[in-house]
Amino acid sequence: KQWYQRRVRGSRKMKTVLLLLATLVATNCVDVKALLDTTYTDGAGNNVTLPDLSGKYIGLYFSASWCGGCRKFTPQLVDLYNRIHEDKKWEIIWVTHDKNEPDADKYFKEMPWLRLPWGEVATRGASMYKLAESGYIPSLTMISPDFKIVNHEATEDTEDNPDGFPWPGW
Repeated sequence: KQWYQRRVRGSRKMKTVLLLLATLVATNCVDVKALLDTTYTDGAGNNVTLPDLSGKYIGLYFSASWCGGCRKFTPQLVDLYNRIHEDKKWEIIWVTHDKNEPDADKYFKEMPWLRLPWGEVATRGASMYKLAESGYIPSLTMISPDFKIVNHEATEDTEDNPDGFPWPGW
């Protein structure tokens, strides 16, 4: 009986490890560059394309106007972004989780970075959120200039260690 229990426990551990590895492989198989290759808009309504972001770190920021945690975190992220984005070559792309475009438009006025167009939120935005591997908002995923995921969830890192840019994950 003990042998069987050890074998079952070992089998469960192996399944967990294999599932984790499969998740990592699947994430690394996503063509991040192709996923990000669209036209974004800034606060003035100017179009910004992926080539315009060449050589920059990219933060995918997922939030919504109705989210209390987002309302608390966004001003902190704005302050950090305004302080370091030029020196660190960092751009943020906001992917809304708002339920309607007018709410998203109003909330975006509080942000100094780029946004994914409303018409792409349900498709490309959903794929970006899957890439982030987050189940909640606010969420910030950091991507290197060579389109590698640096940190799937950098939200707390920006708060706990603002000088630790680009907040590499484990």
